[in-house]
Amino acid sequence: MTTPTTAANRTMRIGLLWHSFFSGNLGVSALAHANMSIIAEAAKELGIEPRFVLFGPKGDRAFPEPTEFGPLEYVEASAIKEALKYRRMLADCELVFDIGSGDSFADIYGWRRFAKIGGLKFLVPNGRKKLVMSPQTLGPFDDTAMRAIAKRAMASCHKVFARDEPSLLRAQEMLGEAASSHLALATDVAFAMKPLAEEPADWPVRDAGKTHAGLNVSGLLYRGGYTGGNQFGLTLNYSELIHEFLEQHAGNEDVQVWLIPHVYRLTGTAMESDLAVARELAEKYPHAKLAPLFKAAPEAKRFISSMNVMFAARMHAAIAAVSTGTACLPMSYSVKFRGLFAQLGYTHIIDLKSASGEEAKAQMEQAIADHAGLTKDAQNAADTAASKLQPYRDAITALMRERL
Repeated sequence: MTTPTTAANRTMRIGLLWHSFFSGNLGVSALAHANMSIIAEAAKELGIEPRFVLFGPKGDRAFPEPTEFGPLEYVEASAIKEALKYRRMLADCELVFDIGSGDSFADIYGWRRFAKIGGLKFLVPNGRKKLVMSPQTLGPFDDTAMRAIAKRAMASCHKVFARDEPSLLRAQEMLGEAASSHLALATDVAFAMKPLAEEPADWPVRDAGKTHAGLNVSGLLYRGGYTGGNQFGLTLNYSELIHEFLEQHAGNEDVQVWLIPHVYRLTGTAMESDLAVARELAEKYPHAKLAPLFKAAPEAKRFISSMNVMFAARMHAAIAAVSTGTACLPMSYSVKFRGLFAQLGYTHIIDLKSASGEEAKAQMEQAIADHAGLTKDAQNAADTAASKLQPYRDAITALMRERL
């Protein structure tokens, strides 16, 4: 005789598209960790035990999986020939959440990545009943063919959440009248990720008598983008800006600069590695200290929160700062930065696509001088982010309740 399923003993198999703890990008890890925490919290309130199945790239398996979500099933979603297998596995999931690696549902990274990010959505059976696009950047879609595919992909979802207003407006324009009930605005789920509870004993001591400035140098920008030729159209020389900032503080006893990588591999390296660049800079500028090697996003968030001010070219390094009420100057090379932080009322940002080198240096020095003021604004932005995530939390609870 089969025991009837009730909320008290209910399990729910949940698919997570483009969630990964192995990508080598702690921003992607932060998205996965935060989104799973939000989903798990909603499930717990309803007496549901979630069983997560993650679909994503192979990545670097030297990064550990978190243990707090129970046993995880991981599916390497990279081969077109495995499409039927992915479809069968997605059919076994009662709900599917697609986070698009945060900003990869766009045409700016080319056809190869777009085909993976967009294609997997069409493999979810009965998508309108159970597929949710979690808060993410939507677009841009300037390529006509990609735009048409993206429109169909969003239309196939039960709900689509944008993490910034420009993304929402792009999706509304693409979907037309049907968009009003189909789309919703939230913010980046990484604002909800908790930092590591206790600092490891082997982490370096931060002198309380100094102003600690975290510097997250993007290996991607430092090398000129994937093409090596100012791929993102910056109006200043990014690597020159970094060198000049470090040289300026070489003899400054009041400011301690920390080089804080956020994208790297634990096994091997890659062209866009922040860690490789940080090590080069630490060797050239011994006064700048290298942060500990983080193996998980909550560790990075804990260390970043100990800074007095953070300069971040990786968006999730900036989010780690602002979400913990830490003064931050995001260094924007993409529309995703300004759209995200503007809706939180946080206007402190360096636009690398419009600022000159002198203007950027002046902004950085002003941020150090006025880090107390930026801290207050970051704290207010963190509170705003929490309220903007509530509609997403409510939607998850409603979907789960429908399945009880």
